[in-house]
Amino acid sequence: MPDSTSTRSPNVPLVVTILVLASSVSIMSTDMYAPSLPDLADEFSTTPTRVKLTISLNLLAFGLAQLLHGPLSDRFGRRPVLLWSLAGVVLGCMLCVFSQSINQLIAARIFLGFVAAAEAVIGLAIIKDLFNEKQQMKALALLGMVIAIVPAIAPILGGYLHVAFGWESNFVVIAVMAIIAAIVVYFYLPESTEPDQHALNVRRVTRAYAGLLGNADFLSHTLVLGVSLGLIFVFVTAAPFILITNFGVSVQHFGYHQAAIVVCFFIGSFVASKLVDHWSADRLLSTGLFLIFSGCVVLIVLILTNHLGPLSLVAAYSIMFFGMGPMFAVAPSHALRSVKTQTGSASAMLSGLEQSLAGLSGVAVSLLHDGTALPMASVTTFLALMLLALVWWIRRQNNADL
Repeated sequence: MPDSTSTRSPNVPLVVTILVLASSVSIMSTDMYAPSLPDLADEFSTTPTRVKLTISLNLLAFGLAQLLHGPLSDRFGRRPVLLWSLAGVVLGCMLCVFSQSINQLIAARIFLGFVAAAEAVIGLAIIKDLFNEKQQMKALALLGMVIAIVPAIAPILGGYLHVAFGWESNFVVIAVMAIIAAIVVYFYLPESTEPDQHALNVRRVTRAYAGLLGNADFLSHTLVLGVSLGLIFVFVTAAPFILITNFGVSVQHFGYHQAAIVVCFFIGSFVASKLVDHWSADRLLSTGLFLIFSGCVVLIVLILTNHLGPLSLVAAYSIMFFGMGPMFAVAPSHALRSVKTQTGSASAMLSGLEQSLAGLSGVAVSLLHDGTALPMASVTTFLALMLLALVWWIRRQNNADL
């Protein structure tokens, strides 16, 4: 049996590969299912707004649950919590498969988001445990680059599975992936931290979270991540209805449109990983912001001039997704650089706020649904303006520290 408290030097490429596999399970649970969304409205005799809630409330639960998974991983170790999470994903997928109403599916998706949340917390915590700040930036950029492949492949696979076997087959495949990931984690992932017997003390956890919220460097970079991820999930939540329902893109071909956008994020992450050694963090963030704003302006112009179509929509979001590469390379390591202890709790707060903001963005575009692209453009514009304010705040902090 593997020793969960092993102190041997970790095989870094192996650890990153395992984190990619575990994280892919939670990513697949959203992106693989996206092409099925328009058909579920007819399947369950409900509205597109309620169907979209199976995405946005899942993500909101995913974000909030991380505030619990972080202290749990500090108390019991990264590895045991990750294993229990993967077991929960299998159960959550089966609850989705056997849902008989939209309310049951929403509840199952909320549970699935809650149990899958550990992957994001533990991945960040392990990287913080093992790497210095420079290595963290490179590892996070490369991790983001590799994980970007999953959202590119998932909706393509999900579309074909939906047509061939029905929407339920997506969750069967995810459950099988979770089982495989659990086996790999059990046999090959070393424990990266010493369990803290007092990590679940309520007063201590509350004090730790309050301290993080009062840390301007941590909070500003975390909010950058949340708003950037919100832009991604605005597309994931709304695009299936716009592309499939409005523009007539087939279910099995929807994934190719999302894949094109994800490839741009992949390239942006790759470029950012190369520029880390040559550019300052401020310059990387400013470049990412400029690209995101440019894509947002293109989207607004396309809508106002009635030139929006499948290819032009993809082009506008491709510019934005390319700009997110530098954001995701810089912001996580800079958010965590001032944290010296309770890494699990800090990772939980970072990822929890990030995912919760993204979930709220998805809820907003769901509730504003009117059958057009206007809600997506409106929420996207609001988030881009928030990014502008946050980057200005970060630069003001940096100037004050000089």
